[in-house]
This record gives sequence, C-alpha cells and structure tokens, in this order.
Amino acid sequence: MRKLYNRRSLAVDPVHMTTLHHEAIEQLELMQNCVEASEHAIDGMRDSLETIAEKHWESYLDVIHMICMHDDNLATVMKKQGFSMRDSELAETERQFFGNRLLILSLLLGLIRRHRRFAYYYGLRTNPMGDYIKESISMEREHLAEMISMLQNTM
Repeated sequence: MRKLYNRRSLAVDPVHMTTLHHEAIEQLELMQNCVEASEHAIDGMRDSLETIAEKHWESYLDVIHMICMHDDNLATVMKKQGFSMRDSELAETERQFFGNRLLILSLLLGLIRRHRRFAYYYGLRTNPMGDYIKESISMEREHLAEMISMLQNTM
C-alpha cells in the first residue's frame, strides 16, 4: 500500500512566532503594571488589581501554550520542568501573591527580556553566527521555562 502524504515537520514561521512573543510581552507588561500599582493600593483596589494581574497571567499562559504548539523544543523543555499548560485544579483555585512583590516584578522583567530576545532571534533570517544563535535559543528556552515555573510557584 502506498502512502499518499509524507509527514514532514514544518518549519517555524518566524513572523507568526514573533507576533506570539510580542503578545506574551504585552501580557507580561500589563501584569507588571498591575502588580506595581497593587503595591501602592489598599483594600478593595489592591484586590481588584491583583485579580487583573491574575487574568493577565492566565492570558500569558495561553500565549505560552500557543508558542509551545509551534515550538516543539520549548514544549519539551516545559515538560521537563514539570510544567503543564492546562491544569484544571489550578484553574479552579484562586491565585494569590504569596511571594515578595519585588521578586515577582523581577521575574516579570526577566521574562519580558527573554521574549524580546526570542523576537529578535526570529527576526534574523540568515546570519554567519547560525550555530551560536541555535545554541543561544536552546539556552533561552531553558531559562524561560525555569522562570515561568518560578513565577508560577511564587503565585
């Protein structure tokens, strides 16, 4: 029997990946603004800002899920970290900022920088430093997964 279609892995579309990483940056920046503002707010306003920050974190995780669907290497690294994209238990429970807000803000800033580096790498088409970029991207994936898991555990 003859196969009609050969399954080949598709190359990652750099424009689409850049767009996804820019969306991740936007969600993280919005979350960062909410966490900074909640630091100076009191009572009901603080609760509202923390709820908004939680929503941005959930939206960020949705974007990471989309990135992992296109980038198998990142999905592998995320699974190696023990991070699952969809966890029904965590979705039902309420998140709280258990850790230090300064730590959360620092991790958010680090994640934003990592996503900017990914957007930069996907913007490069051809480069004589191709091996260096491949090695650097794999290191960035590992660092991104570690930072996401640290932030997830902090919240």
